[in-house]
Amino acid sequence: MAGDEVIRIMCPNLGCQRVLAVPSMARGKLVRCRGCGSNIRIPVARVEPTAAPTPQQQKPAA
Repeated sequence: MAGDEVIRIMCPNLGCQRVLAVPSMARGKLVRCRGCGSNIRIPVARVEPTAAPTPQQQKPAA
């Protein structure tokens, strides 16, 4: 189930760099690092680009 996924993200604070585990429903939201208190924006889901056919894969027009 996608709602049960966990996102692991490292705190960007160079003095902390704690690895945080946040639920996937936190995507696009701000969370606070429990180690240093920094606010971290969880990135939105990556969209995989659909592969466009290469010229070799396209059939020539007859």
